[in-house]
Parts: sequence; structure tokens; C-alpha cells
Amino acid sequence: MRFLVFVLQWVVFVLCALLDDRNSCCAFVSHIMSHQSHQSSDVLMMASKGGDADKNVRMFTDKLVTASGKPVCRYALGGAARSTQSEYLPLKYRDMLQNADDDTGAPFYFYYNPHRYPQFLSGVSQAFDDSTARRDIFFASGGTERSPAALDQRLDDALAFCGGEYLDGFVLEYVCQDELDSDTQLGKELQNAIDHVQSYVRENRVRYVMASTHSHRVGRALAGAASLDAIMLRYNMSHRKAAETISFPEALENNIPVLAFTTTRWNGLQREASPTVTTADCITFALQHPSVEVVLHSARDEDELDDALLPLFDCSDNIHWMSDSKYNDLCAYYGSDEIAWNDDDYDEYPDESR
Repeated sequence: MRFLVFVLQWVVFVLCALLDDRNSCCAFVSHIMSHQSHQSSDVLMMASKGGDADKNVRMFTDKLVTASGKPVCRYALGGAARSTQSEYLPLKYRDMLQNADDDTGAPFYFYYNPHRYPQFLSGVSQAFDDSTARRDIFFASGGTERSPAALDQRLDDALAFCGGEYLDGFVLEYVCQDELDSDTQLGKELQNAIDHVQSYVRENRVRYVMASTHSHRVGRALAGAASLDAIMLRYNMSHRKAAETISFPEALENNIPVLAFTTTRWNGLQREASPTVTTADCITFALQHPSVEVVLHSARDEDELDDALLPLFDCSDNIHWMSDSKYNDLCAYYGSDEIAWNDDDYDEYPDESR
């Protein structure tokens, strides 16, 4: 229908031109340009709130897939350094996805340091029974090291909990601003580390190369690096300005999936009395943005896992992750003065949010 209207509009334009009706032609062109500008503004406004709902409100993403080709769940369960998770938690997460009405997607597990949470990793290592089942699960880990020998050791450590043959995603963690040569150029040591992890890909020991940072200026540089498959960035309702203006646009332009983390701000957002925020709200707020493909979250117990996954199980019945009114209320309350929220020293680069 839109195409037909477009054709008819330009037929009118041609007729005006043939009749040498300059005033009508100019008025028509002005109308078309105004209409297109209005449409572009609408698209940008929609993008800031999640873009095309039909495409964005989905439980799985095919931008990251398992070795068997399954799209991964957009909620990734991670190990928690600030709490003790039970051995059963990773298994419950797997079972919930397998028992879902749409069981075509795969669990996504993430662990920063294989030595930090033994109970959680015990459960992770039990999430598959054989090599065939292993191919249906996505595991990501990594390290802060940059030297080849240290990276090799961290890969070996990570492989011990996911079958020993390959890791789906290797993350070069906590990339800092001093690891850049310029706003857009990665430093030599960092690039060498990326190149070394790329050698794991050629050896079939790693499938995706990723990097994480707490700086959105670094995130912008990482999003422009052709050698990375995904980036991990901090994003939540009280920490969004820098992401939405600095790193996310570059990620969108280069089609680099963003894995959002600290979406609850270390569980601080749920403790606020007004407006009341749940873990599910924190998850859906992040998923609302078109740059975010996956939310990395460390549920502390089974109840919080239920809360976090509920909106994903219900997403087939929704056209938006969150209503516009609720989204706007949260942005107004939590995002009006991000510097004021930083009494917890969460934001290591507060100048990026000014």
C-alpha cells in the first residue's frame, strides 16, 4: 500500500512538471521532503525506545548461535561475584528453556573467572551430558590478561567447565582507555591480544571473539574493530546517556551485537522505593534498546531467575518490552542526573555521562 501511494504521488509530480506548473511541483516536493523527514524522526524516536517492536521483542537472537546453529537466549546467566549461587541454578535455567513453548533456542552461560564461584560452575559443567548436547549450549568466559601465555592459561581454565574442546565466546575483559592509541584506534598490546585470541578461532578452540569495557568511549572504538564479533557494555536506566550517545550508535552502524551487563547496577536499582523497579524491569529496559542483543545477568537465586526470565517467556504476547509511559517515567527518575547516582562509585568514567 505504501509503495502504491508513493507511485501515485510521483505520477502527480510528473504531470505537474509536464504542465509546467512550477508552483505545484515545488509544493509537492516540499510535502514529500517534510513527510520523509517526519518519518525519519519517528524511526529515530522508535529506535531510542526499542525500534521495531515486532523484530526486537523476541526471546532468542541469531546473531550469536551455538555450534549446532541454535540461536541463543537473550538472557545469559552469569556467575555472581557478590553472592553465592547454588549448583542447581544453572540447571534450572537450562530446564526452563528446554521446557519453554519455543524450545528452539539455547542457554547462554557466562563466567568471568573460573575460580571465583565453584558451586555455580559445578552446575554449569553438568548442563550437558555428551558432546552432542554440548553443541546446543553457548559458553563464554575470558580474562583481563593480554599476554599470549596468560591468555592461553585462561582459555584452558575456561575449557575445563565446558567440555574441554572449545569455548563459544572468549572475552578480553575490562579494556581501559589507556589501551587505545586514539579515540578510534586500538593500542598495539590490545590488538595483539585480539589477534592471539583470533588464533584460537583458527584452531577451532574458540568460536567468537569479544571484548568488555566500562568506558563507552572505549566501547565505540571496540565497536569499530573489525576483528571483534561482539562487545560487552554497561547499561541500565541510571547509566544510559554515554551508551546511547557514544558506544551504541557505533555498534548499530557496524552491526556489532552488544551484551549489556550490570543492568541492575549491582542490584541497587531494585532497592529504590519510587518508582518501584523489579529485576524484570531492569532486564526489559536494557532489551528495549535496538543495540542490545543479550543481557548478562547473575541471578542470585531461583526466585530472581524466575523474575528475570518471565518477560522473555511472555514476549510472544507483547509488542513492546516496556510501555512508553513506564519507559519515560524510569528515564525521568533514574536518568535525569546520572552523576548524582554515582555515590556508589559504579561509574568509573562519569565524564562520559555529562
